[in-house]
Amino acid sequence: METKQLTSGLEEKFAPDGLVGIMADSHGRPDKIVAALDFFSDKRCRHLIHLGDICDSTHPETVVACVRPLQKFAVIAIKGNNDHQIVVSHGRHDQMLIPQDILDFLEKLPLVRQFQHAVFTHSLPFARELGLSSMIGALGKMQMSRFFNAYPQGLLFRGHSHTPEVFWKKGDQIISRKLAAGERLNLTGRLPCAVTCGALTRGLCLIWMPAENAIECHCFE
Repeated sequence: METKQLTSGLEEKFAPDGLVGIMADSHGRPDKIVAALDFFSDKRCRHLIHLGDICDSTHPETVVACVRPLQKFAVIAIKGNNDHQIVVSHGRHDQMLIPQDILDFLEKLPLVRQFQHAVFTHSLPFARELGLSSMIGALGKMQMSRFFNAYPQGLLFRGHSHTPEVFWKKGDQIISRKLAAGERLNLTGRLPCAVTCGALTRGLCLIWMPAENAIECHCFE
C-alpha cells in the first residue's frame, strides 16, 4: 500500500534540531491547554502540536477559551471527534456562543498531518479510506501492521485513548508497553512505531526530539 493513501499529504516544516511539544485530549479544559503551553515554553519547544479533542462536545461554553490559545501560539492542530461534533451540533444555531471564526477553525482542521517519516492523527492515520471514522477507530494489531508496512521507518503520534503507550515492530511481532511520566525513550531500533500521547486532562504530554530520535513522557501537574 502506498503511503499517500494513508495521509492527506500535508507536510509541516519543522526545524530538524527543534523540540516538538505534543498534547492531546484536553476535552474542553482551557486551563490544561494553557498549563501545557507554559510547560512547553519552559522546555523551549520550537513546535507545538495538539492531536485533537481540543474541545468537549458536552461543554460548548469552553470552546472559545480552548481554541484561542492554540491560535495565538500557532499550535499545529488535528481534528478530534469532539471537535467535529462541536461543528455539527453548534455550527448553525449557536454562533452567539461560538463565533464563526472558531467554528471555521475547527471545521478546517485536518484528520492527519505529516512531517517526513512522522504522522500525526487523533486515532488512526487512514483518513483517505476511513474518513471521519478514523478519529474513533481503535489502534489494534491489524491497524498497526498496516501502518508499519506502509512506513517501514515511520513514527505515528496519536491521542484518543488517553494513556501514554508505545508500540513497535520487532521481527514479526508487535511489542507494546506503557510510558511512565518522566520517562525518556530512545526510538533507535524501535522504528517503525506508534506512540499514544497521554491526555491533557490528566496533565500528560510528550516532547519529541527528532534530532535525537527520542521522546519524553511528562506530567506537568
